[in-house]
Amino acid sequence: MTSDLQIGQLRVSGIDVEVAGETGDLYFQQCVQQVNIFEPAVRVADLMLDDSPVVFDIGASIGAVTAALAARFPTGNVVAFEAAPSVHRSLRETVRRSTGAPISVVEKGVGDRAGEMGFHEDGNGSGWGFLSEELGGVSVPVTTVDEVAGSLEFDQVDFIKIDVEGGELGVLQGAVDTLARCRPILVFEVNVFCLWRYGRTLPQDLFAWVRERYPYTAVIDSDAAVTHVESDATVNHVLHLLGSGPGVVDVVASHDPIRFDTDDLKVNS
Repeated sequence: MTSDLQIGQLRVSGIDVEVAGETGDLYFQQCVQQVNIFEPAVRVADLMLDDSPVVFDIGASIGAVTAALAARFPTGNVVAFEAAPSVHRSLRETVRRSTGAPISVVEKGVGDRAGEMGFHEDGNGSGWGFLSEELGGVSVPVTTVDEVAGSLEFDQVDFIKIDVEGGELGVLQGAVDTLARCRPILVFEVNVFCLWRYGRTLPQDLFAWVRERYPYTAVIDSDAAVTHVESDATVNHVLHLLGSGPGVVDVVASHDPIRFDTDDLKVNS
């Protein structure tokens, strides 16, 4: 039964969607109160992808980005991954209400290897859970990008969005074959606190891992300001800003030049 779920109307980077949330889900309430949500992954996909992409949304939460990408690319395919058992009902209801591309839901965590792992479900809401053997309170199944990509009928994966509260490097390490074979565009969050506290990863190591495999990277902050990463000096500059600011940015990685700027990312609400 889903009759007791709350339903909210959001505009996600200019795309209207309906999302579902449990009563008491602070993340859902914050989204509904804000209404207009800037999600860099949605704008980057809009600007850089062709019309029928295969998109992986890893860390889908209640499905706002999932639904927006499905609406934007109705002839594509979207695969939404979410580890948190308490979020699955909300995500499936959001998917049921979505329009556009077909959406597959994978109710598993994503990491560097398949198996089982501890998962911490944040009591404040659906947006802040994370995989952690140290802090996890519930055991969840874990898959890899390579495992799922190999099991689907798609020949290509064009775009991967990753927002997993510090586990981003593990997701990428479990996607090595897919990254080499498909060369997808990546958009992933860099949250300095979560990377170290939950993922035991230094942000400079995450940058280095990606830059060894992708010739073009850019950083997008919460104001949609774009910094193209040209050298190690640029990375150091970004890390300095992260250390002295809110500590969260999104990173785009591509095998083709990244030609958008801040004005391209902003959309009318």
